[in-house]
Amino acid sequence: MSKNTLEHNHLDSSPFVIIALDFGGSGTKGIYSIYQYKQAHSLFMEAEVAEVTQESIANYEQNLMGKTNPENRAWVKIDSQVRAVGYLAQSRYYANSGLMELKYERAIYKTLAAIWVVKEKLKLPSQLRIALCVLLPPGEFENKANFEQLLRKYCSEYATPSGKLEVDCVMFNCLPEGAGIYLSHQKQIGDAIKQKICAIAMVGFRNASVLISHRGVVSRDGKTSDLGMVRLLEKVVAASAGQTVERLTSAVANAGSEIDSRPLMRLLRSTSQQARSSELTTLQQAIKFARHEYANNLTSWLRQVIPSDVEEIIFCGGTTEYLKKELNAYYRATPCIFSGVNIPNSLDKHNLGSRLADVYGAFLFFDEMVRKGTDARR
Repeated sequence: MSKNTLEHNHLDSSPFVIIALDFGGSGTKGIYSIYQYKQAHSLFMEAEVAEVTQESIANYEQNLMGKTNPENRAWVKIDSQVRAVGYLAQSRYYANSGLMELKYERAIYKTLAAIWVVKEKLKLPSQLRIALCVLLPPGEFENKANFEQLLRKYCSEYATPSGKLEVDCVMFNCLPEGAGIYLSHQKQIGDAIKQKICAIAMVGFRNASVLISHRGVVSRDGKTSDLGMVRLLEKVVAASAGQTVERLTSAVANAGSEIDSRPLMRLLRSTSQQARSSELTTLQQAIKFARHEYANNLTSWLRQVIPSDVEEIIFCGGTTEYLKKELNAYYRATPCIFSGVNIPNSLDKHNLGSRLADVYGAFLFFDEMVRKGTDARR
């Protein structure tokens, strides 16, 4: 947490928006609301970011036909540098999701694009104030100062598809991934958290992270590894023909622990019935073996970073839902909670389910903090 006070500024009468963002490897999740109205909304943007030329983006804008949601055509221009973000970067520029890079480096552009999307969806003017909370892996938490510095530098004025945007970040907060889940759990059980050792294991598409709470105090030395769901998918790609991580992601997740064949049918590339049957069997076997190896690798790492005297484990992130059977079996002697955060149906418009839990928990915590700070200022 690096900025917990509100400041007077030249945009003090402009709309004030509270935003929480989670930069997952499978996409950017966000919860936001206008301060005056309190009603929360959600957003989702694909994870890709692409560096493009001004000529290319100008050509795209000139030849744009039809209408789409702002999150599907987002780009930002800082000085002379242009970045396409989300679906535009993925579909037009074939960008990658940058899984091997530090999250905060691309997260700056994702944040600027998300602010523009929020502005468009809420039909706000080009000058606005924001209170922003972001989630970063514990292993990258030390980059929060760099992130804030770049954010404040760039958001004061940058170009977007609808013109120049001037944003004053009047409050900034950075939390480690998993903190939103923990804070929600803490609020639910109250003082009971002060009597136990609790682990929060966040396993997403790119990373696996662990936070430890010792009787209510979260250790600063959270652990992060690259054991996200992508490691399982890479094993499947290596053992099957013509598949990619992008094609496999949702199908493998939907196939579940029993490896249901129905979600996998659309992945098959063979044309004859006999060849398709053989290809499906090969794919199911590849998923079965990859799942087993990945579960072993993940639980082996968790064993190293979760203390043996832990009294409760909160599992969160889409990958933990996928591996619920294996994790429950491995930790059969330890009480396990999976997410534990109820997402209102009105917010889950993208069918993200538990993947929204961390950012939603962070938003509820941050929203309360902002409102208390504003009341104190008044």
